[in-house]
Amino acid sequence: MAIYHLSTKPVSRSSGRSAVASAAYRCAVLLTNHRDGLVHDFTRKDGVEHKEIVLPEGLSADWALDRSALWNAAEFAEKRKDARVAREFEIALPHELSPEGRLKAARAFAQDLANRYGAAVDFAIHSPSEHGDIRNYHAHVLMTTRQVGRTGLGEKTYLEQKNARLLAHGMATTDMQLRDIRQAWEGIANRQLQREGLDVRIDHRSHVERGLELSPTEHMGVHASQMQQQGMAVERGRLDDEAARQNAELIRQKPEQVLLLISNEKSVFDRHDIAMTLHRYINDDAQMFRNAFAAVMASPTLVELQAEHIDPETGDVSNARYSTRDMINLELAIARSAERLHQAQSNGVDPRHVERAMERQDYALRKSAGGMVAASDPSAGLSAEQRHAIEHVTGPEGIAAVVGFAGAGKSTMLAAAREAWEAQGYRVHGAALAGKAAEGLEESSGIESRTLASWSYSWDHGRDLIGSSDVFVIDEAGMVGSRQLARFIGEAEERGAKIVLVGDHEQLQAIGAGAPFRAIAEQIGHVELSGIRRQRHDWQRQASVAFATHKTADGLAAYREHGDIHFAESRDKAMVQIVRDYVADSERRADGSRVAMAHRRADVRALNAAIRSELQTRQRLGNRDELSVGAEQADGEDRGKSEAVGELTFQTSNGKRAFAPGDRIIFLENNRDLGVKNGMLGTVEHVEPNKILARLDGRGGDSVSIATDSYQAIDHGYATTIHKNQGATVDRAFVLASGTMDRHLAYVAMTRHRDSVQLYADITE
Repeated sequence: MAIYHLSTKPVSRSSGRSAVASAAYRCAVLLTNHRDGLVHDFTRKDGVEHKEIVLPEGLSADWALDRSALWNAAEFAEKRKDARVAREFEIALPHELSPEGRLKAARAFAQDLANRYGAAVDFAIHSPSEHGDIRNYHAHVLMTTRQVGRTGLGEKTYLEQKNARLLAHGMATTDMQLRDIRQAWEGIANRQLQREGLDVRIDHRSHVERGLELSPTEHMGVHASQMQQQGMAVERGRLDDEAARQNAELIRQKPEQVLLLISNEKSVFDRHDIAMTLHRYINDDAQMFRNAFAAVMASPTLVELQAEHIDPETGDVSNARYSTRDMINLELAIARSAERLHQAQSNGVDPRHVERAMERQDYALRKSAGGMVAASDPSAGLSAEQRHAIEHVTGPEGIAAVVGFAGAGKSTMLAAAREAWEAQGYRVHGAALAGKAAEGLEESSGIESRTLASWSYSWDHGRDLIGSSDVFVIDEAGMVGSRQLARFIGEAEERGAKIVLVGDHEQLQAIGAGAPFRAIAEQIGHVELSGIRRQRHDWQRQASVAFATHKTADGLAAYREHGDIHFAESRDKAMVQIVRDYVADSERRADGSRVAMAHRRADVRALNAAIRSELQTRQRLGNRDELSVGAEQADGEDRGKSEAVGELTFQTSNGKRAFAPGDRIIFLENNRDLGVKNGMLGTVEHVEPNKILARLDGRGGDSVSIATDSYQAIDHGYATTIHKNQGATVDRAFVLASGTMDRHLAYVAMTRHRDSVQLYADITE
């Protein structure tokens, strides 16, 4: 489970430390301390994923963004030989977060400190060491002890002042400030976990405050890790044998405390999960471990769901699977609510509204296919499956479920259902776990949609409550965990609303603890959409069915037979092929839609840079009529108002990025004022200092004006991660394969297209 850790300590000369040396080590750079002439070179240090300096919002102080200048200024600002020259915070980053999520959380914490104290904050994200705990992602956050100004450092921050002075001025003491900082980090981390749809939370409160009697484990810092790598005995449990013995005895008496910790992350687990949790709370004494393990396994809170099984032919052992009574009760409550909603008969639609909605949708489909084509053409008009699904979801029951393969026409079905519901007088709302999926639902069906987290937040504050005149559609329901889905089904039952679950139980596993969608669909009955309609060629539709039914090899074989799988001698050469084909396609079919995809974010960044570079070489980006008005250009120079430029450079949440008219752009955070959601794509139309005008994909070509001083969650959008394309449809896709992909990711990547998909792979990977 996600672990809370935040510690702080001063960087003091009395302990032989310097701000310059601390920054050099934590950021793995070379810095010279101009005060004493010492050179600190840590450029060979591994494991630094990201480093960045942030300043208080609204402050322009470019000098402080230079790491050497900043920390040398901190050294020269102090005269005492025992002076505090910096303050360091160390935070554990939830390993469940994506790399992008870890960066956002760390940056938000650093920005909070900078705004809170008017200081400069230099943070570095470290990945787990090669021989350490693979979950040990953490950030070192170094803050100046003085406020930062436009030309230098000023007064001491409140955090560094003496308590007597603070109290005299009615201000919080140091301990009170640190307690507030601890709580702030909890909120920042949990908001990011919620944004990523993770049913995991951290808690800044102590075990005692949470009603847990287990002695908490200690975070293993850098020095302990180094000792461990040198073979010295510094296991976490050995650091406090008495605490370990107390934990072992407590677990023997109250084993449910361990099960509570586990079930907060997983609804179903095995003996290995139990053993791993125990290892964190007791030392390596074999008898102590066996006693604690036996106590947990004998706990009445533990429920065996599936006994251990040995395959008589292969001898393979399937571990027993367990859950807790609380989790089972939660999922039982979901099942009972779903059954009661299914028995309700108060949410129907007049069949005449349903029939007219289907007629209009059928006509629109045939017209878009090139005129009124024959009814027997399977590629035109509503299919029999879709008609059945529309009739099913518009029935009188309070809950309905539709299960379908990717590309089977779920969005088209929902567009017709929305028309029927609205004709009956219902308000129709949509939701999905991810912003991109919510945007896709709204764009394809016309159902105004938001993320599940956004709906939960509104309900928590008494806003946007649903009632008996509402229909609530959850798309990609197979990705929603038990605790989150329980909230929405409970709200629908309590308030008399209708809830419709739509998803593909093979597309991606549920992110949160538990995966209730399939169970609900089987319990209340559902309509299956199995006829693939996204792909335009029969053989591609058959391949999509193969991907959806675990026959990944068959699906790949079909594309290989048609020459759509390409092998290269290296990853770099595979990328060269993607760039070549992507750019060529954009020239041949300028009006079509396309996207490059990869699983690893590093690959996505590389693809974006390479595709954009090739487009620049071919002079496909920029409008020579665009004028610079003093903004920083791509080469970092300011040429004034008189010279035409093709692009401007903007500060984004991922660093500086150059944008020009014609650039593809992706939005990485939801913003209701702009009307954009995480994962949305668009095309840049115009750039000027602090503003980008972009035309959004879909929505009839709507444009948004992005004030980059207030919204910086943007990046180039030629390539995206496979996850961000969940629910998307494009004409052509270009996929970079990697050894990190599984069959679920392959399914998503190979079913996003209408016309074609090309898969590129490094033959050595």
